[in-house]
Amino acid sequence: MEEIDAVTLEERASLKVLVVDDDPFINRLVQIRLKNRGFQVSSAGDGAAALQMIRSDSPDLVFLDVAMPNVGGLQVLEEIRRDKLDVAVIMMTAFGSESIAVEAMRHGADDYLPKPFQPVDFEAVLERTVRRLLLTRQNLMLRRRLDLEMAQAAQVQADLLPQFVPTLPGFEIAAYFRSARAVSGDFYDWYQDDQTLAFTLGDVMGKGMPAALLMATVRAVMRVAGGLRTPALALNTAAGVLGPDLERSSRFVTLFHCQLDGANRQFIYANAGHRLGFVRRADGTLETFEEQGLPLGIMSDVTYIEKSITLAAGDLVVIYSDGLIDAREGQEIRFNDLAGLLSSDLDAAAVVERLVEFAVPPVDLPDDLTLLVLRCQPANAL
Repeated sequence: MEEIDAVTLEERASLKVLVVDDDPFINRLVQIRLKNRGFQVSSAGDGAAALQMIRSDSPDLVFLDVAMPNVGGLQVLEEIRRDKLDVAVIMMTAFGSESIAVEAMRHGADDYLPKPFQPVDFEAVLERTVRRLLLTRQNLMLRRRLDLEMAQAAQVQADLLPQFVPTLPGFEIAAYFRSARAVSGDFYDWYQDDQTLAFTLGDVMGKGMPAALLMATVRAVMRVAGGLRTPALALNTAAGVLGPDLERSSRFVTLFHCQLDGANRQFIYANAGHRLGFVRRADGTLETFEEQGLPLGIMSDVTYIEKSITLAAGDLVVIYSDGLIDAREGQEIRFNDLAGLLSSDLDAAAVVERLVEFAVPPVDLPDDLTLLVLRCQPANAL
């Protein structure tokens, strides 16, 4: 009694096998062996008929003789691989044709079976090929499912970003966001109430799904802790809430949280380790934001303070994640390089466009990129 294949009966019954050989005896023998094992079996006596059946019946596995008149087995194999058909191919070669078998493997054959073959050899090649075929299809199905879930996650994340640009008399606001992968560890957000506008820009350490999961948590906390509270109070509250989770995950988050008082042109900010940003005054003078505290998740007893800057007509505030300065791999981009591209007559949207055009390559980014720009409008624009 033959040993039962590792491939299940249900799996064998679901697979269609085509036997292609111009020798009727070999063709019939292979068919019988396959049918006895529960496969759905059909046959062809030459390469031309085999190609027609492959395209019409879509078999899962083909036992394919190498030496056939007119259309040989290698030609059939080449056409199968050229058309990228989802079918496994076992080449059957005559004794002493090992070089042909090697050539067939180079052209994409999954395995080969020398003739005349013993039952044990037939069984080993068959099971090896079928198991590989099923595993490949399973992996492809899982890959497609993962891609679908990642696409859905990316859409959810995109929906979490602000869906409108706030308006505040005397100011312009613009933003840019691009993920290095399907999902991102960066985020930005804003909240508005009459003459007050609050911004948050965060960057979770790492990339991909782990960073994205933390990003969603940080954003939710800042939505509650931030809002229109003072920046220092918002960061201290967020640090208390997020600290234990960040420590357990061995990750940290840099956060820049600010509040703009439009009536008095006061830009008030608190900084949790986010050093990337600057103010470009209308006369070209540059000011950087002081790094006043450690990123969230480094230490649990950090107290964040806030600073205030008075903005004047033509001033630009630029805040960004490290994806902007790392966009060109192997080339360091300094904030002076970015600021040198700007002028006081550029509106906020034009500033974003110019910085992205300068720094961001058309190929994949090495890191997530987020950019926020605030412009204090000149008096003649009010």
